[in-house]
Amino acid sequence: MSFVRVNSGEVEVGRPVPWPLYDDRHQLLLARGVVVETESQKNALIERGLFRKLKVSETRPSQELGGRPADDLCGFDEIKLDIGDTLQLQTQSDSGQSRYYVKLIGYLKGKSIIVTTPTQEGKVLLMREGQSFVVRMFSGKSVFAFGATIFKVANVPFPHLHLTYPNSVRGLVVRRGARARVNLIAAVAGADGRSHAATILDLSIGGAMLIGKSPMGVKDDRLAIKFRVMVSDVEQFLTIPAVLRSVHATATPEGGGPQIQHGVQFEDLPHAEQVVLSAFVYRILFEESADG
Repeated sequence: MSFVRVNSGEVEVGRPVPWPLYDDRHQLLLARGVVVETESQKNALIERGLFRKLKVSETRPSQELGGRPADDLCGFDEIKLDIGDTLQLQTQSDSGQSRYYVKLIGYLKGKSIIVTTPTQEGKVLLMREGQSFVVRMFSGKSVFAFGATIFKVANVPFPHLHLTYPNSVRGLVVRRGARARVNLIAAVAGADGRSHAATILDLSIGGAMLIGKSPMGVKDDRLAIKFRVMVSDVEQFLTIPAVLRSVHATATPEGGGPQIQHGVQFEDLPHAEQVVLSAFVYRILFEESADG
């Protein structure tokens, strides 16, 4: 069953909701016919994220790709971005794609979105009016994208850009189990107290797939996985407790002998590690969405 996001204009204060409404984990929040009594109650529900089941008559073959949820459209102001949030500007040219990261300064609905001018190695890049981008950003558990053009380049009182305001923004909910393709060196402390070298091949906020030259334990063993990530240009070191869920050998593509794949499930993550891990995984998925 597919779900689609419910926008603010589809819920009316004082009137029964026309469908059962669910949160982003597809847990029922409001039964069909329940009345949303106040504007504050409505705003709280919208900010939390509301979804309804997609009717068969509304489903189109192009709405799902690789098992991902369907895209849905919303207004830029409905995303609830904060000042200082990061946006990605991707440009397409004959020489290939370029991606820049900027900060949101502010916006005026229907007029413009104001962002910082991209920099590289501490130097402000030259941007030109009329230059077009695909703009992407994360908010909550969704990635959003829209097309925009620079219509004003300003340097006073500091370098910033005015982007055209989009008519609508396309959003895609990132599933909790979505895995980011990575190549991270890790040190694994096994249940026997030995330390193992491993490479993390994919990573989610709930688990990972690691590969090593020898088994690091047996099913249901408890491990501690240490690795390094970069979040907002800051190096972070994580130590994550995990349970070994699968162990099996696989041949290397070059025929260099078998390697051992280990599927692990994270559990009892400290809050600080959970925040950093989520930020890193969502950023990688963000990059992958730009390539999709």
